[in-house]
Amino acid sequence: MKVTVFCNSRCFLPLFGFLLLLVPEVALAAGPSWRPTYDMAMKWVNFIILAAIIVKYAREPIRNFLKQQKSDVVAEIDKLETEKTRIIQEIKSANAHAEENKQRFKEMKDRLIAQGETRKQQAVDQARQQGDIMIEEARKKMENRIFQAKSKLKMELADMAFEQALQQLPRIIDDRDNQRLLDMYMEGMHQEEPVA
Repeated sequence: MKVTVFCNSRCFLPLFGFLLLLVPEVALAAGPSWRPTYDMAMKWVNFIILAAIIVKYAREPIRNFLKQQKSDVVAEIDKLETEKTRIIQEIKSANAHAEENKQRFKEMKDRLIAQGETRKQQAVDQARQQGDIMIEEARKKMENRIFQAKSKLKMELADMAFEQALQQLPRIIDDRDNQRLLDMYMEGMHQEEPVA
């Protein structure tokens, strides 16, 4: 069957070419109104020739080209799907990592706040202890000053009393009083001595 088609197309092409050469001369004899009809007929003839050439010689290459394009497009779509899946996984991973960081930041913040509260309480307790120590030291200093002031006052009173006594005693005490005081002193000395 292929031989018949090949022979028919071999015979058909020269005949068709002869007719194409003959048609313009026949149309020329018909007059000037032939041109639009001739142009339309030639467009159809050219289209049929082009379609026959494409069907005869370009069918397999075009089919192969379209199959290759289809496989390339499918491969590209698969590649893009894989890339899309990878990017979605990366986004999920990034979101999970961000959530972990958020949780870790919250825990760190809570821990720092707790440490701050602990340090604040320690500082308050330490300040109270230092305040108590300072109050105790101030109280001791005040007691010491009061004791020193009392001692000084006693000394001054004793000195004043002694001075007054020195001023007034010579007028009040005479020799008899001196003798009597001396006797009393001696009796006290004898009483303190142990008996042998």
